Amino acid sequence: MKKMYAILTGDIVGSRRVETQKWLPHLDDALQYYTDNYDIFRGDSFQVAIPLEKCIEAIFFIKASMRCIEPLDVRIGLGIGEITYWDTHIKNSMGEALINSGEAFDRLDKNYIHVQSPWTEWNEQTNIILQLATELANRWTFNMAQTISTIIKNPEANQQEIAHLLNKKYQSQISTELGNASWQKIRIAIEYCTQQLLRQC
Repeated sequence: MKKMYAILTGDIVGSRRVETQKWLPHLDDALQYYTDNYDIFRGDSFQVAIPLEKCIEAIFFIKASMRCIEPLDVRIGLGIGEITYWDTHIKNSMGEALINSGEAFDRLDKNYIHVQSPWTEWNEQTNIILQLATELANRWTFNMAQTISTIIKNPEANQQEIAHLLNKKYQSQISTELGNASWQKIRIAIEYCTQQLLRQC
């Protein structure tokens, strides 16, 4: 069976409105959470190889990380496929995954997320689901985004522990932020699309 890889190609929305030194460390930290195999280029664009089982979660983690800096956001194209050549710089690597990622990014139009893989049915279904999930995520405030990024980075922590990490006095504040952010609905979408992807591979 062919080995499949996930490549994210993205750029930062609103980057010219915020000094680079304010948002670049957030982007670095978000990408480094999953891998050290990434490139940031043209000022505010990036490519990153993410493990298949984490590639959709990573989209929303990067989004949460950037939305912690108002008024920033991120647009991402996810490509799935083979890699025929790995370079020390991922943007110079070659293969189906990189082509699909670039084409997915080019097809974003007014959307913030688009996916492209060898499987047409998965593409169609996932693009519908993730575009709806993104509409919910586009409403995240700073507090919501900060809470979600902390939860993703600390998957074993309970809400009381998350509150402590964020210097919140009450666990109920975390529960309220997650509810307002529709995180449970988004998490279900992430998990479902990931499960369907892994079945294809």
